[in-house]
Amino acid sequence: MEGTVSEILLALLKKHGVRYICGLPAAQIGGVMDGAGRDPDIHYVTTRHEEAAGHMAHAISRVTDTLGVCFATVGPGATNMLPGVAAAWADNIPLLVLTGNNQSNLIYPGRDLLQNADHIGLYKPITKWNATIREPERAPELIERAIQIAVSGRPGPVHLDLPCDIGFRRCSCDLDLTPVIRPPRPAPEAARVTEAAALLRAAKRPLLLAGGGVARSGAVEEFRELIELTGFPATTTPMGKGVVPPESPSNIGCGGFLAGEAAVKALQEADVLLAVGTKFSTWTLVDKPPAFPRPKSQKIIHVDIDAEMIGKNTRCDLAIVADAREALKALNEELRTTPVFLSDPTWLDGISKNYSAYRSAVEATANAKVVGGTTVLNEAAVARALADCIPEDAIVAVDGGQMMQWTSTFVTVDDPRSILFNPGMGHLGAGLPFANAAKLAHPDRPVVCITGDGAFGCTVQELETAARYGLETITIVCNDSHWGMYRPFAEAVFQNPDFGVKLTDVDFAKVAEGFGCYGEKVATLEDLPSAFARAQNAGRPAVLDIEVEFTPHPMDYVWLTVVFANVDLPVPQVAEQAA
Repeated sequence: MEGTVSEILLALLKKHGVRYICGLPAAQIGGVMDGAGRDPDIHYVTTRHEEAAGHMAHAISRVTDTLGVCFATVGPGATNMLPGVAAAWADNIPLLVLTGNNQSNLIYPGRDLLQNADHIGLYKPITKWNATIREPERAPELIERAIQIAVSGRPGPVHLDLPCDIGFRRCSCDLDLTPVIRPPRPAPEAARVTEAAALLRAAKRPLLLAGGGVARSGAVEEFRELIELTGFPATTTPMGKGVVPPESPSNIGCGGFLAGEAAVKALQEADVLLAVGTKFSTWTLVDKPPAFPRPKSQKIIHVDIDAEMIGKNTRCDLAIVADAREALKALNEELRTTPVFLSDPTWLDGISKNYSAYRSAVEATANAKVVGGTTVLNEAAVARALADCIPEDAIVAVDGGQMMQWTSTFVTVDDPRSILFNPGMGHLGAGLPFANAAKLAHPDRPVVCITGDGAFGCTVQELETAARYGLETITIVCNDSHWGMYRPFAEAVFQNPDFGVKLTDVDFAKVAEGFGCYGEKVATLEDLPSAFARAQNAGRPAVLDIEVEFTPHPMDYVWLTVVFANVDLPVPQVAEQAA
C-alpha cells in the first residue's frame, strides 16, 4: 500500500480490528481526521473535551474487547487528554493514544512554538511505551509495534506522537507483511498447577478471588467452573465484578471492600487464597497494615499474566505466571481428577451469615428512604430502586463519588463487561463518556449512567456529544449539591463548614434540555419507575435529576483506615468511631 503516514496509520488500525476513533478536531492531525471521517468502516467521534475522548476509548475497549484509540492536538489538547489516558493506564486497558505535534524539525528540543509541549515526557509515566514518528519510512514499523505492546501481556495504553509534517508525507506498507496480532496465552507450569491444587485440597478456610484479569482473558466460565467444582466462597475486585454469579451460594459479596464486611473478614481469615488476575490494590484488603495485616499462616496462590505484578503488593507463596483462562483450565482439570471439597463447611456458613447480616444492614438503610429528620431521599434507597428499573441486558456506567458506593452495593451484573467503572484512578466524570461509548458500540442495548452532581459536572458537556450522535443513554444524577464523598472530612474530621464541599443546587434536567436532551426531575421513589420508562422512550439522551441527601455507607471507614493509614488526622479515625 502507498499513501501518507496518516492513511497508513488508519489502514493498520483497521487491519487490527479498530473501528472506533475518538478525539477533538485539530489541524496538526488533520490527515488522520480527514481519513477517519471519510472511511465508512470507522466510527469517528469528536468529543467536547479531550479527557472524554480518553474515557470513551477506554470504554470502547472494555465493551468490544478491542484496542481503543483516542487522539488530541499539540499542547493543550495533549494535556487535556492525560486524565482519560491515566484512568486507562491504572485499569490496564489497551489504548493507542495519538498526539499531533508541530513540525518535526522544530521539536525535541522545541523552539517555543505556539502550544509547544513535551508529549513524550507527559505520557511516559502512564503508558507502556511511547515514541515519536520522525521518519515516514519507519511509521508502519512503529505503529505495528505500538499495537503489539498495547494488547500483549498485561495490556495498557501506548502513545505515538505524530509531527504534522510527517503525517502528510508518503510511505509504503505491506499490510500482509505481519499477521494480525493475537496475543499468545501463556500456559502455566504443570508442576505449579499441581501444587496449587494440593494447597486448595488441604485448605480449611479457602477463598477464591477474581480480578480484572479474569474478565480480560475471557475466563469467566472457567472461574465459575472452579466455584462449582470446589464450592469455595468467592469474591472479586471492582474490575472483576460480574465474574461470580450474583445468585451463587458461594458469592460472599463482590467489588473489593465495597463487597461488605463478609468479604473483608474472609480475606483476613482465609488460610489459602487463590487470587487470579489481580494487583492487590487498595480495593483488596490483603496485606494492608496496620488495619488489615496479613496473617502469618495465610498462603497466597497468585495467578497473573505479568510476572512483575506477582509479589509486588503482597508476598506470594505460590506464583503462577500464565494467562488467567489457561491457568484456570489447567487447575480445573487437575481438580476434576481428584474432587475437592470444603473440609470445614462451617467456614462458608459463617461467611454467608456475615454476608446476610451486611445485606440486612444496607437494606435497612434503603428502607428508611430518607436521611435523619429530612424529607429528602437517601442514596441507598435510590440505588436500590434504580437496580429494579435497569433492564437485565443493560450496560451500566458508574461514575466516581459517594453514589458509586451505593451503586456497587445494589446494582448487580452477571457479566463483567456489563459494568463500567475506573477503580484504578476513580476519576470523577468518567461515567457519561463511558456511557456514550457503550451506546455507540452497542446501540441496541440499554445504557445507564449513574453519577452524582459533582462528578456529572466534570463532563456534563458530553451530553452534546450524545445528542449529536443520537446516543440514547439514560443518566441518573443523584443530586445532593455537595462533593458528597468529602462531607465526612468536612463535618466529622475537620468540623469546618468552609472545607469546600458545598456546591450550587443545579437543575440538571434543564441543563439536559439545553443540550437537546430529555430532562426530568424526580422527587419520589414512587415516581422513579415511570420517569425511567419515559427516559427509555424519549428517543434522545435522557437525564433524570434526583434530589438526595448524603448517606453514609457502612464501608466508608475504609477510606480513612487504609487510604489515610499513618496520617495524623485531627480527630479519631472513622473506624474507631464506628467500633
